[in-house]
Formats: sequence, C-alpha cells, structure tokens
Amino acid sequence: MNVETFTDLSFGTNCYLIWEENSTMAVLIDAGPAVCSVLEFLKSKGLKLEAVLLTHGHPDHVVGAAEISEVTGAPVYIHEMDARMIQLMPSTILSMLGIDEIRFPEDYRTVEDGDVLQLAGMEIRVLHTPGHSPGSVSFHVDNAVFDGDLIFRSSIGRTDFPGGDFEQLARSAKEKIFSLPHETRIYPGHMGPTTVGWEKRTNPFLVGV
Repeated sequence: MNVETFTDLSFGTNCYLIWEENSTMAVLIDAGPAVCSVLEFLKSKGLKLEAVLLTHGHPDHVVGAAEISEVTGAPVYIHEMDARMIQLMPSTILSMLGIDEIRFPEDYRTVEDGDVLQLAGMEIRVLHTPGHSPGSVSFHVDNAVFDGDLIFRSSIGRTDFPGGDFEQLARSAKEKIFSLPHETRIYPGHMGPTTVGWEKRTNPFLVGV
C-alpha cells in the first residue's frame, strides 16, 4: 500500500492518500486545508479518488471535505456522532480557528465500529475510538492504522474539547489500537508516524492503561 502525506502549515494536520501498487483508485483519509495539494497530486499520478474517510469532525480534519468531494465525486464517510457535531459547531469556534465556515456534504455516508469498507481494492476496517471526540474512528488497513487525534508519537490527542474524555481515550487506545500487532504503523492526525509497539512501551500518557 502506498501512503502519501499532506500536512497543512496552519494546523499541522496530516491527510493521507492511500492506494495499492498498480491501481488507479485511491482513498483519502481526512480532508484538511491542503485541498489544492491533494487534487494536484491525484492529477499528477493519474489517480481517481473513490472515497474520503474522516477520522473525526474537528474543523482542521474536515474543512476540505466538501470541495474535494465536489471536484472528484468521491463520497464522504464519517461517524454519525461527529457529523452532528459539525452541523452544530458554533461559529465562535470557527472564528477562533480562522475558518469562515465549514461546508459539509448533505449526503455523507456513516460508518460504525466493525464496518469493513471495500474501497479502491483495499479492505478498510473501521474502529470506533472515542475520547478525542465522541465519534472519533480509526481506519485499519493492512499493517497500518490511521487513528486521527487518538495517539500521536509519544503523545495523545486533546480531551479538553467538548465531548472529549481522557478515560474513554485511554480505553480506546488499549482496546482498539494496542491490541493490534506491535509492528502496525500508526499514522496520526498530527506529527510523524509511529508504531503500536513503540507507543505501548513508551507513551507517557498511556503507560499502564
């Protein structure tokens, strides 16, 4: 599986384009502000986007979803709880982040824990991993997991936003991520990649969970 990372300079949010070798179909995981870079890369590689998968509903991970979906025709997938969060998000929060508005597709598709998506020739397993937000999910593909703002390298996502819960985050990490093979690569929503084994041994926020 090929993984191309797009990191915007404003929030440092990672968006990941994944596709199989010799395939012309791809999937985007999270859709931050780096819309132009994603679209240019798709064109340069001759790739067609089959889906946009969102790990959670915070603005820095979803602000580009509508535009990318409109340009490519790819449907957007998100957990229902975080779809509602986007729809109810106060304009004051967006203003604090320097975002005028979030346009979100009305015909989005929902995912739930245990779903297995067959997209772009890949089997993508959905893990509901709340804690950073109520509807946070991780996507497990091959020997990799894209976990949004759950676990970062030697750190974790914030739990002081509305709907955040540290105990829930720690439980998600233990039950859904740390149960994967140690060599599984973690591609987080911010910062660089890591592995399940490394975080299980060294993450100061999750030691002993």
